[in-house]
Amino acid sequence: MQNTDAKTKRSKKSVVKAVLCIAAAVCVLLISFGGRLGIPGWNDIFTACSVYADMSDGLSAGFVNVGTADACCIKYADKQILIDSGTQRLSQKLTSFLERYDFKRFDAIIISHLDNDHYGGAAQIIEQYGADRIYLPAISKDLIPSDDEYLRFTDCVKENGVELIYAGTGDGFELSGVKVDFISPQKEYTSRNDNSLVVRLSYGNNKFLFTGDISSKVEKDLLNSNTDLKANVLKVAHHGSKTSSDEEFLKAVNPEISVVSVGSSDLSNPDYDTMARISSYSSSVYTTADDYSVVVNSDGENLTVYTDA
Repeated sequence: MQNTDAKTKRSKKSVVKAVLCIAAAVCVLLISFGGRLGIPGWNDIFTACSVYADMSDGLSAGFVNVGTADACCIKYADKQILIDSGTQRLSQKLTSFLERYDFKRFDAIIISHLDNDHYGGAAQIIEQYGADRIYLPAISKDLIPSDDEYLRFTDCVKENGVELIYAGTGDGFELSGVKVDFISPQKEYTSRNDNSLVVRLSYGNNKFLFTGDISSKVEKDLLNSNTDLKANVLKVAHHGSKTSSDEEFLKAVNPEISVVSVGSSDLSNPDYDTMARISSYSSSVYTTADDYSVVVNSDGENLTVYTDA
């Protein structure tokens, strides 16, 4: 005679296990891909548990998840560089990253151009961390902002005694073996985006290229100037928009790793066709909307990447 009670218990256990497995799978998917819905991601969980990616003993570049804005924190030994600073509204995202990885005073802050999604958080960083100098593109007066946010930024620079340097092609600096070259703008353009400082950072045999918000027009000018554009890591121009990242430019850069700084709330960026082009010339493509902050570590030869950093 069959023990129906035992069979019923085994059946119930199987159903419970199946439900738990499905629930676990759904949770993993929501955590991994639910950022656009406002669902906490792995980054939030790791942060709550104090589990972070390592920034290497070599050079580390942290592309910070600052919404629709841009910010990259670079650390090498005791040297620190910030390229763009996100917005004032989301400055807490940037400062949280800096605190997590024990950043101190910045040797240099580079503002690619004067749109507030690239310089808006700079005053907060200067006040909280300090900086030796700030690099800005040399632009005409009609392109300089006149709003309160820009006035706060300039007042902060003066009050904290930060050296302000207007840079252009051919300028640059070196910090303990890390070389920074400005390779654009090579002429005066009519928009802030096209007047972005394009930065090539070299460490050992690795090169990083930061392109601000330049358009394909500037990309063509760079190609025609015979500038060496080859880079292992590319910070994709203008949040992956359709106005940038032409095929010839990507072919010249030929990056191993491409990072797109873009917010989950941005409905127009990154552009689908642009991302397809980037993917065809890059071994790995990351976006801060999907991968949260992205840390790229370099020992001068090899690169490692951590996401959800």
